[in-house]
Amino acid sequence: MEELTLIGSMHADAGLRPGERGDHRPLALFEPLVGHEKILRHIVDAGLGAWMRIKLLDLRHPGAVRQHALTRRAQLPARENLHAWDDDLCHALDGKADRKALSLLLTVMLDGFPRGMVPNVQTYVDAAILAFGDTVRSPETLAAAILRIWRKDRYPPTIAELLEECERAHHAALNARRVVAKTVALLDNADEALLAASDPAGEN
Repeated sequence: MEELTLIGSMHADAGLRPGERGDHRPLALFEPLVGHEKILRHIVDAGLGAWMRIKLLDLRHPGAVRQHALTRRAQLPARENLHAWDDDLCHALDGKADRKALSLLLTVMLDGFPRGMVPNVQTYVDAAILAFGDTVRSPETLAAAILRIWRKDRYPPTIAELLEECERAHHAALNARRVVAKTVALLDNADEALLAASDPAGEN
């Protein structure tokens, strides 16, 4: 129960207490932090990145683009979903993990590898925190980077590799938010075109 209390409070202030090596449950710790990764997968699976190349409809001739607007509205995600995704991505991008949160997440990351691969866990954690410096990312970004490391690496990353993976996770979330913003703009544009086409005073 104490772990869940700590995890639940992290979104408020990123104030996690570092625990002893081996006393964490990765599922309970990481699940609340990587929800934005599901958004990234949904964007990829739905092919929303392709919409980045699509231009807005010309509202000077709403009648001529009405069918295009209807098609876009049918193909694009619901507005409430897009806004919820944007909120989650914004949280993942703008948050800052403090020293306690970093210590806990990094310790758990090392627990995901066979014991003995890092002779001195505390030295690794302290050095990683020092290397992060002012560029430290959110707990969500670090958690996403750690999951990617666990999936692909058989050995703990060097600190330089860890920093690179955190940057990749950050930019993936940043790109996803850009896609969401463009999708919202396309949806707004389609709604405006349909509204103009239905206006008796507008062009039909």
